[in-house]
Amino acid sequence: MKLYLDADIFLAVLKENDRFKKAAVEFFGNREQYQFVTGSLTCLEVWFYLHRNGLGKNALSSLRAIRAIAEILDYDSHDLEQAMILAETHNLTPADSIHAVLARVADAIVSTDSSFDKTGIRRIDFSKI
Repeated sequence: MKLYLDADIFLAVLKENDRFKKAAVEFFGNREQYQFVTGSLTCLEVWFYLHRNGLGKNALSSLRAIRAIAEILDYDSHDLEQAMILAETHNLTPADSIHAVLARVADAIVSTDSSFDKTGIRRIDFSKI
């Protein structure tokens, strides 16, 4: 099964006191049965978090860790156009709409964010597994 990983699962692992940290770590512990993909936007969101919290020196190792777990998909202007339409139609943030567009290549998106439920993409909430 191919799963698209939203940024929130990586951020849950990175954040020291994230309420979903244990669930995220457990989810990754059972990853053999899945093929993971994520977007380059996920990497950017992780980098922003690290930078804002004075942990920018960890950005490169974080990127490499994400790349070791998941194939990283890029988005182009066509994807941005589709994301803008999706954002307007379903009242999504720009980031969520880009993730939703990229997640279409997968069987489901892994995220705690219920905003994705509006898009028709199957969502797996890793915090409830």
